[in-house]
Amino acid sequence: MKHLLYLFLSLMIITGSLTSCEDPIDLDLGPPVEQLVIDAVIDQTDDTQFVYVSKSVAYLNNGIPKGYTVDSLGIIDTSTFEFRKFTHRGNGVYYYVPPSANTFEYGKHYQLLVWDGANTYVSQSKLNSPTAVDSFTYKYEDPGRFGSSKGFYLTLWAKDKVGKGDYYWFRLYRNDSIQVKASDISIAIDNAYNQDGNGDGELFIIPIRENFTQRPYESGETAMIEILSITPEMYLYLNLITTQLNNQGLFAVPPSNIPSNIICVNNPNNKVLGFFCMVGKVRTQTLILP
Repeated sequence: MKHLLYLFLSLMIITGSLTSCEDPIDLDLGPPVEQLVIDAVIDQTDDTQFVYVSKSVAYLNNGIPKGYTVDSLGIIDTSTFEFRKFTHRGNGVYYYVPPSANTFEYGKHYQLLVWDGANTYVSQSKLNSPTAVDSFTYKYEDPGRFGSSKGFYLTLWAKDKVGKGDYYWFRLYRNDSIQVKASDISIAIDNAYNQDGNGDGELFIIPIRENFTQRPYESGETAMIEILSITPEMYLYLNLITTQLNNQGLFAVPPSNIPSNIICVNNPNNKVLGFFCMVGKVRTQTLILP
């Protein structure tokens, strides 16, 4: 009986201590500071290219960031100094229509230049060549995988490029809408999640190539995947985003802004958010589930 009594008292103490951790705490975060946000992911295709400019909102503000208008922005080829100016469509959305595919060339370095009043912002990125897609398949499973419901499950059949040190970002479009939850951010080094050199030039491992069905697909739904060859810096940036989005629970750390690769050349203390990256892009065919 003594042992049972001690066990009961111990559980009561632990329960009480855990409950005390749930007391609300008022934090003074100080006045919110607006920061310029620039998002620019530019590829080599003849698709219309976009740069999004906005101002940040306070952490506890549930509002949507509003677009911001700068004086001018564009991308310059560092080898030829050819400047491609982007046109403002409104609400901080800037666009450029390439005259043809491969207007932006593999292996070259490009700079993003943004002018806003007395401030000039700049960033540089190399355009890496993309990999190739073999096929994009689906299979109806009943019951579904790992206890999920029945439906169609997707598999991407593609290989890493030969040569160590390739970085990838997989973007899934479901019913023509890009999927942006934390669980939808899928990145890789070579054909896996880490650079161990064991799978160079091979098929992407199963956890990557079968990671596009967060819920089973139904008949009539569509799916498409883009594979972007990104820079190591973009890989780190996306990894930090995933960490922040999953930052919860007992051991969560205080949220913080993710460092940008865009700097203000006339005032380095003027911090910017967002990222600039040139990417080599390929896409699968669009599947229409039967």
